[in-house]
Amino acid sequence: MRNLKTNPVRTIFLGSGWESVETLKALHKDERFNIVGVITTTNKPVGRKHVLTPSKVKKYAVKRSIEVFHTERQKIKYQEALEIFQPELVVCKAFGEIAPKFFLEKPRFKAINVHFSLLPKYRGAVPIQKAILDGEKETGISIMLMSGGLDEGDVLEIYKENILSKDTNQTLRERLVKKSSTILGDVLERWVHGEIEGDKQINSEATYCWQKDISKENARIDWQNMSPEYIERMVRAFVPWPIVWTVVDDKRVKLFDVDIVGCNERKGIGELFVDNRNLLFGTKDRGICIKVNELQIEGKQHISAEEYINGLSKP
Repeated sequence: MRNLKTNPVRTIFLGSGWESVETLKALHKDERFNIVGVITTTNKPVGRKHVLTPSKVKKYAVKRSIEVFHTERQKIKYQEALEIFQPELVVCKAFGEIAPKFFLEKPRFKAINVHFSLLPKYRGAVPIQKAILDGEKETGISIMLMSGGLDEGDVLEIYKENILSKDTNQTLRERLVKKSSTILGDVLERWVHGEIEGDKQINSEATYCWQKDISKENARIDWQNMSPEYIERMVRAFVPWPIVWTVVDDKRVKLFDVDIVGCNERKGIGELFVDNRNLLFGTKDRGICIKVNELQIEGKQHISAEEYINGLSKP
């Protein structure tokens, strides 16, 4: 059996954002894997001045003298990457491009993706947010073979994670990133040693989630049709982006943290009011209100409900 500590696996890493960096960091520090290169997205314009900025994965790699390659969605460049790096294994986390099938199948140990759902449920771009939005009680990590389809490959290992009542997209994602970084190396070693056979997904049980499900266009609260429970989950699912919003006195109000509470005073649906030092929105369900804990009025800073209420008494 191959000793990976003395003969590490030649590995290419594919990724772009902060969670990709955490996965790359774990593999880079793991002596069983030799990160011979990373493929990441090209520099993007950022901020009002549109300054061209490298991805977080590129920044990490450059600082550690890991060669960086850009494929720019071109098949010929994926072929070049195979010729340059001669990888035995490809590992992917939140890359942002769909790699061609020949690139995924050429390495000896193929290509492995880390996906944050219990596949085949929530294939696609926003599985964490959609699980929270749908009121799921658990989600998890699927370590899977990459294929030509969308998250359709055989699953090597699944780890379950409870969704806590106050979990946001951010807090749940942070736990999943930390967990996946801890377990990935051991799963990959077992795969390389032939100790794991991937389980085929049952396609008839698959569900999908798309970026448009969690978009600025869908971030506005529909007070007339959304239940208080859905609104509360929506707020948590849309943190830290794009943030749920509504309109009060012709100004956009973003909501960062809310609770569902009982309320005696009947107000209009979607009406903002103060009761007993609580900042509340009336909902379509009589006797149930949305209690606001953190908010941001258009043109102003992110504040607590207490700060907002205190500001109402100032001239």
